[in-house]
Amino acid sequence: MGGRSALMLAALIAPGRLAAQTRPVPVILGFPSSVQAAGLAGAGVGLPGYAGAIFVNPAGIAPIRILSVEAGFSRRPDRSTYAMAAAATRVGPLNLGAGGRYLLFSADSATYDNLSWVGAVVYRHGGLAFGASGKYVAVGERDGPVTRSLAADLAVQVAFFDIAALALSAQNLGQVGLSGAGLELPASLHLGASLNLLDTYSNGRLLAMVETVWSAGQHGSTRVGLEAGGVISGLGIVARAGTGPQPGLVGGLLSSTTFGGSILLGKARLDYAFQRRSALGRNVHLFGARWTP
Repeated sequence: MGGRSALMLAALIAPGRLAAQTRPVPVILGFPSSVQAAGLAGAGVGLPGYAGAIFVNPAGIAPIRILSVEAGFSRRPDRSTYAMAAAATRVGPLNLGAGGRYLLFSADSATYDNLSWVGAVVYRHGGLAFGASGKYVAVGERDGPVTRSLAADLAVQVAFFDIAALALSAQNLGQVGLSGAGLELPASLHLGASLNLLDTYSNGRLLAMVETVWSAGQHGSTRVGLEAGGVISGLGIVARAGTGPQPGLVGGLLSSTTFGGSILLGKARLDYAFQRRSALGRNVHLFGARWTP
Protein backbone atom coordinates (compact mmCIF):
# COMPACT_ATOMS: atom_id res chain seq x y z
CA MET A 1 0.00 0.00 0.00
CA GLY A 2 1.44 3.39 -1.02
CA GLY A 3 1.92 6.30 1.32
CA ARG A 4 -1.10 8.18 -0.08
CA SER A 5 -3.38 5.16 0.34
CA ALA A 6 -2.11 4.54 3.86
CA LEU A 7 -2.83 8.13 4.82
CA MET A 8 -6.35 7.93 3.43
CA LEU A 9 -6.99 4.66 5.25
CA ALA A 10 -5.80 6.17 8.51
CA ALA A 11 -8.12 9.12 7.95
CA LEU A 12 -11.07 6.82 7.31
CA ILE A 13 -10.44 4.85 10.49
CA ALA A 14 -9.91 7.90 12.66
CA PRO A 15 -11.22 10.90 10.70
CA GLY A 16 -11.50 13.07 13.79
CA ARG A 17 -7.75 13.68 13.67
CA LEU A 18 -5.24 13.88 10.83
CA ALA A 19 -1.50 13.49 11.03
CA ALA A 20 0.26 16.65 12.11
CA GLN A 21 -3.04 18.09 13.39
CA THR A 22 -3.54 18.87 17.06
CA ARG A 23 -7.20 19.79 16.71
CA PRO A 24 -10.06 17.52 15.59
CA VAL A 25 -11.20 17.83 11.99
CA PRO A 26 -15.00 17.95 11.49
CA VAL A 27 -15.39 15.60 8.54
CA ILE A 28 -19.06 16.53 8.24
CA LEU A 29 -18.23 19.98 6.86
CA GLY A 30 -16.73 18.30 3.80
CA PHE A 31 -20.04 16.66 2.94
CA PRO A 32 -22.14 18.12 0.07
CA SER A 33 -24.90 20.54 1.02
CA SER A 34 -27.67 18.29 -0.32
CA VAL A 35 -28.20 14.97 -2.07
CA GLN A 36 -28.60 16.88 -5.33
CA ALA A 37 -25.22 18.58 -4.81
CA ALA A 38 -23.72 15.18 -3.89
CA GLY A 39 -24.58 13.96 -7.37
CA LEU A 40 -22.76 16.99 -8.82
CA ALA A 41 -19.44 16.25 -7.05
CA GLY A 42 -20.44 18.64 -4.28
CA ALA A 43 -20.80 21.70 -6.53
CA GLY A 44 -23.66 23.30 -4.61
CA VAL A 45 -22.53 26.90 -4.01
CA GLY A 46 -23.88 28.15 -7.34
CA LEU A 47 -27.11 26.15 -7.03
CA PRO A 48 -29.79 28.54 -5.68
CA GLY A 49 -33.29 28.04 -4.32
CA TYR A 50 -33.00 25.08 -1.94
CA ALA A 51 -32.90 24.93 1.86
CA GLY A 52 -29.64 22.96 2.10
CA ALA A 53 -27.78 25.87 0.50
CA ILE A 54 -27.35 27.34 3.98
CA PHE A 55 -24.59 24.79 4.64
CA VAL A 56 -22.33 26.22 1.90
CA ASN A 57 -23.91 29.46 0.64
CA PRO A 58 -26.40 31.25 2.91
CA ALA A 59 -27.36 33.64 0.08
CA GLY A 60 -28.57 30.59 -1.88
CA ILE A 61 -31.95 30.56 -0.11
CA ALA A 62 -32.85 34.01 -1.50
CA PRO A 63 -35.03 32.72 -4.40
CA ILE A 64 -37.29 30.78 -2.01
CA ARG A 65 -40.66 32.58 -2.06
CA ILE A 66 -42.64 30.65 0.54
CA LEU A 67 -40.91 27.61 2.01
CA SER A 68 -38.33 24.95 1.24
CA VAL A 69 -37.83 21.83 3.33
CA GLU A 70 -35.42 19.01 2.60
CA ALA A 71 -33.72 16.04 4.20
CA GLY A 72 -31.03 13.51 3.32
CA PHE A 73 -29.93 10.17 4.72
CA SER A 74 -27.32 7.45 4.23
CA ARG A 75 -26.53 4.31 6.21
CA ARG A 76 -23.75 1.81 5.68
CA PRO A 77 -23.68 -1.89 6.67
CA ASP A 78 -21.03 -1.02 9.29
CA ARG A 79 -23.73 1.16 10.93
CA SER A 80 -22.09 4.49 10.12
CA THR A 81 -24.92 6.95 9.46
CA TYR A 82 -25.30 10.40 7.94
CA ALA A 83 -28.41 12.59 8.13
CA MET A 84 -29.23 16.18 7.26
CA ALA A 85 -32.32 18.39 7.41
CA ALA A 86 -32.88 22.04 6.53
CA ALA A 87 -35.72 24.52 6.11
CA ALA A 88 -35.92 28.06 4.74
CA THR A 89 -38.69 30.62 4.38
CA ARG A 90 -39.30 34.24 3.35
CA VAL A 91 -40.23 36.93 5.87
CA GLY A 92 -40.68 40.35 4.25
CA PRO A 93 -37.39 41.46 2.66
CA LEU A 94 -35.50 38.66 4.41
CA ASN A 95 -35.08 34.96 3.92
CA LEU A 96 -34.38 32.85 7.00
CA GLY A 97 -33.03 29.33 7.17
CA ALA A 98 -31.87 26.73 9.68
CA GLY A 99 -30.59 23.21 9.48
CA GLY A 100 -28.47 20.49 10.97
CA ARG A 101 -26.21 17.63 9.89
CA TYR A 102 -25.18 14.60 11.90
CA LEU A 103 -22.56 11.93 11.19
CA LEU A 104 -22.32 8.82 13.39
CA PHE A 105 -19.18 6.78 12.74
CA SER A 106 -18.85 3.00 12.89
CA ALA A 107 -17.86 1.28 16.10
CA ASP A 108 -14.21 0.81 15.00
CA SER A 109 -13.61 4.53 14.51
CA ALA A 110 -11.77 6.64 17.10
CA THR A 111 -14.31 9.39 16.43
CA TYR A 112 -17.82 8.81 17.74
CA ASP A 113 -19.75 11.52 15.86
CA ASN A 114 -19.83 14.93 14.17
CA LEU A 115 -22.63 17.44 14.63
CA SER A 116 -23.31 20.80 12.98
CA TRP A 117 -26.13 23.33 13.37
CA VAL A 118 -26.51 26.31 11.04
CA GLY A 119 -28.74 29.40 11.05
CA ALA A 120 -28.82 31.89 8.17
CA VAL A 121 -30.32 35.28 7.28
CA VAL A 122 -30.42 36.77 3.78
CA TYR A 123 -31.27 40.24 2.51
CA ARG A 124 -32.25 40.43 -1.15
CA HIS A 125 -32.73 43.32 -3.55
CA GLY A 126 -33.92 42.26 -6.97
CA GLY A 127 -31.57 39.57 -8.20
CA LEU A 128 -28.84 40.49 -5.69
CA ALA A 129 -28.68 38.75 -2.31
CA PHE A 130 -26.39 39.06 0.71
CA GLY A 131 -26.32 36.23 3.22
CA ALA A 132 -24.69 35.42 6.55
CA SER A 133 -24.80 32.29 8.66
CA GLY A 134 -23.50 31.11 11.99
CA LYS A 135 -22.55 27.50 12.56
CA TYR A 136 -22.00 25.36 15.62
CA VAL A 137 -19.76 22.34 15.07
CA ALA A 138 -18.90 19.52 17.48
CA VAL A 139 -16.65 16.46 17.20
CA GLY A 140 -17.03 13.72 19.79
CA GLU A 141 -14.21 11.25 20.37
CA ARG A 142 -15.17 7.73 21.37
CA ASP A 143 -14.70 7.44 25.15
CA GLY A 144 -13.17 10.92 25.03
CA PRO A 145 -13.95 14.64 25.03
CA VAL A 146 -16.30 16.59 22.77
CA THR A 147 -14.63 19.54 21.04
CA ARG A 148 -16.85 22.43 19.95
CA SER A 149 -16.41 25.57 17.86
CA LEU A 150 -18.41 28.42 16.35
CA ALA A 151 -17.75 29.97 12.93
CA ALA A 152 -19.49 32.13 10.33
CA ASP A 153 -20.03 32.15 6.56
CA LEU A 154 -20.66 35.21 4.36
CA ALA A 155 -21.98 35.10 0.81
CA VAL A 156 -23.23 37.22 -2.07
CA GLN A 157 -25.28 35.88 -4.97
CA VAL A 158 -26.52 37.33 -8.26
CA ALA A 159 -29.44 35.60 -9.96
CA PHE A 160 -30.29 36.22 -13.60
CA PHE A 161 -33.98 35.32 -13.51
CA ASP A 162 -34.28 31.51 -13.85
CA ILE A 163 -31.44 31.36 -16.35
CA ALA A 164 -28.23 31.57 -14.30
CA ALA A 165 -26.77 32.34 -10.89
CA LEU A 166 -23.33 33.38 -9.68
CA ALA A 167 -22.32 33.10 -6.02
CA LEU A 168 -19.28 33.86 -3.89
CA SER A 169 -19.12 32.27 -0.44
CA ALA A 170 -16.46 32.76 2.26
CA GLN A 171 -16.63 29.94 4.79
CA ASN A 172 -15.35 29.25 8.32
CA LEU A 173 -14.65 32.87 9.28
CA GLY A 174 -13.92 34.07 12.82
CA GLN A 175 -13.72 30.69 14.50
CA VAL A 176 -14.30 30.66 18.25
CA GLY A 177 -13.39 27.56 20.25
CA LEU A 178 -15.99 26.59 22.85
CA SER A 179 -14.09 23.67 24.34
CA GLY A 180 -10.54 22.38 24.25
CA ALA A 181 -8.35 23.96 21.58
CA GLY A 182 -11.29 24.21 19.18
CA LEU A 183 -11.67 22.49 15.84
CA GLU A 184 -9.62 22.60 12.65
CA LEU A 185 -11.77 24.87 10.46
CA PRO A 186 -9.64 26.31 7.63
CA ALA A 187 -11.11 29.34 5.90
CA SER A 188 -12.08 28.84 2.26
CA LEU A 189 -13.46 30.86 -0.63
CA HIS A 190 -15.98 29.30 -3.05
CA LEU A 191 -17.00 30.72 -6.43
CA GLY A 192 -19.90 28.87 -8.02
CA ALA A 193 -22.10 29.33 -11.06
CA SER A 194 -25.11 27.56 -12.58
CA LEU A 195 -26.58 27.94 -16.05
CA ASN A 196 -29.83 26.54 -17.40
CA LEU A 197 -29.05 25.55 -20.99
CA LEU A 198 -32.76 25.02 -21.76
CA ASP A 199 -35.77 27.20 -21.04
CA THR A 200 -37.01 26.23 -17.56
CA TYR A 201 -40.60 26.58 -18.80
CA SER A 202 -40.05 23.88 -21.42
CA ASN A 203 -40.36 20.15 -20.86
CA GLY A 204 -36.59 19.66 -21.01
CA ARG A 205 -34.06 20.13 -18.22
CA LEU A 206 -30.37 20.79 -18.81
CA LEU A 207 -28.32 22.46 -16.07
CA ALA A 208 -24.56 23.03 -15.95
CA MET A 209 -22.65 23.69 -12.71
CA VAL A 210 -19.10 24.82 -11.97
CA GLU A 211 -17.44 25.61 -8.65
CA THR A 212 -13.88 26.66 -7.80
CA VAL A 213 -12.62 26.47 -4.22
CA TRP A 214 -9.58 28.09 -2.63
CA SER A 215 -8.90 26.55 0.76
CA ALA A 216 -6.24 27.70 3.24
CA GLY A 217 -2.91 26.03 2.45
CA GLN A 218 -4.14 24.50 -0.83
CA HIS A 219 -4.25 25.45 -4.48
CA GLY A 220 -7.58 26.21 -6.10
CA SER A 221 -9.62 23.25 -7.34
CA THR A 222 -12.58 23.16 -9.73
CA ARG A 223 -15.58 20.84 -9.89
CA VAL A 224 -18.12 20.65 -12.71
CA GLY A 225 -21.51 19.00 -12.96
CA LEU A 226 -24.33 18.47 -15.41
CA GLU A 227 -27.90 17.32 -15.00
CA ALA A 228 -30.41 16.55 -17.73
CA GLY A 229 -33.94 15.23 -17.94
CA GLY A 230 -37.53 15.99 -18.79
CA VAL A 231 -40.76 17.07 -17.09
CA ILE A 232 -44.35 16.73 -18.25
CA SER A 233 -47.21 18.23 -16.21
CA GLY A 234 -44.93 18.55 -13.19
CA LEU A 235 -43.79 14.93 -13.31
CA GLY A 236 -40.32 14.05 -14.54
CA ILE A 237 -36.94 12.50 -14.07
CA VAL A 238 -33.45 14.03 -14.02
CA ALA A 239 -30.04 12.37 -14.14
CA ARG A 240 -26.81 14.08 -13.05
CA ALA A 241 -23.08 13.56 -12.78
CA GLY A 242 -20.15 15.60 -11.50
CA THR A 243 -16.39 15.42 -11.32
CA GLY A 244 -13.47 17.32 -9.83
CA PRO A 245 -11.04 17.19 -6.90
CA GLN A 246 -12.58 17.63 -3.47
CA PRO A 247 -11.02 20.53 -1.50
CA GLY A 248 -10.24 20.97 2.17
CA LEU A 249 -8.69 18.81 4.85
CA VAL A 250 -11.18 16.00 4.27
CA GLY A 251 -11.12 16.16 0.47
CA GLY A 252 -9.36 12.78 0.21
CA LEU A 253 -12.35 11.13 1.89
CA LEU A 254 -14.83 12.02 -0.87
CA SER A 255 -15.15 10.78 -4.44
CA SER A 256 -13.95 13.01 -7.26
CA THR A 257 -16.66 11.62 -9.58
CA THR A 258 -20.28 11.15 -8.50
CA PHE A 259 -23.63 10.24 -10.04
CA GLY A 260 -27.24 10.79 -9.12
CA GLY A 261 -30.78 11.53 -10.17
CA SER A 262 -34.17 12.86 -9.11
CA ILE A 263 -37.81 11.99 -9.53
CA LEU A 264 -39.84 15.21 -9.83
CA LEU A 265 -43.35 15.14 -8.35
CA GLY A 266 -44.78 18.64 -8.75
CA LYS A 267 -43.53 20.72 -5.80
CA ALA A 268 -41.76 17.70 -4.30
CA ARG A 269 -38.79 15.65 -5.45
CA LEU A 270 -36.92 12.51 -4.44
CA ASP A 271 -33.12 12.63 -4.82
CA TYR A 272 -30.45 9.97 -5.08
CA ALA A 273 -26.64 10.16 -5.25
CA PHE A 274 -23.84 7.63 -5.43
CA GLN A 275 -20.29 8.18 -4.17
CA ARG A 276 -17.69 5.51 -4.77
CA ARG A 277 -15.80 6.68 -1.70
CA SER A 278 -16.73 8.87 1.28
CA ALA A 279 -16.12 9.18 5.00
CA LEU A 280 -18.83 6.54 5.37
CA GLY A 281 -16.82 4.05 3.34
CA ARG A 282 -16.97 2.80 -0.25
CA ASN A 283 -19.98 2.66 -2.60
CA VAL A 284 -22.15 5.03 -0.60
CA HIS A 285 -25.81 5.60 -1.53
CA LEU A 286 -27.50 8.82 -0.38
CA PHE A 287 -31.24 9.42 -0.44
CA GLY A 288 -33.07 12.70 -0.04
CA ALA A 289 -36.40 14.48 -0.38
CA ARG A 290 -37.29 18.12 -0.99
CA TRP A 291 -40.57 20.06 -0.89
CA THR A 292 -40.81 23.63 -2.14
CA PRO A 293 -44.46 24.87 -2.29
